Amino acid sequence: MPDTSRIVATLGAGGELGDKLADVITALVRKVGDREVGGLETYQVVSFGRTVNGRRFPARWWPRLAKALETGAFERMSARMIVDVMIDHDSF
Repeated sequence: MPDTSRIVATLGAGGELGDKLADVITALVRKVGDREVGGLETYQVVSFGRTVNGRRFPARWWPRLAKALETGAFERMSARMIVDVMIDHDSF
């Protein structure tokens, strides 16, 4: 699991930057949530003898969000632009 401490700290601090980061995460999930390929990661967990299928935020996005925070992208770009860049990067 990538280091998400900066992301969690930013979300926890709230304010304009935390809200924008939350908006980006929400928009990413909404935009790709229904895709079979390139969407959310699927996983299985066995709990009390039952297999449970789930979907989660892709691990590949955490480092990208951290880098966007580090480089000041959230200050220079709109939430929509950040989402578009991340989605476009997935297609390469």
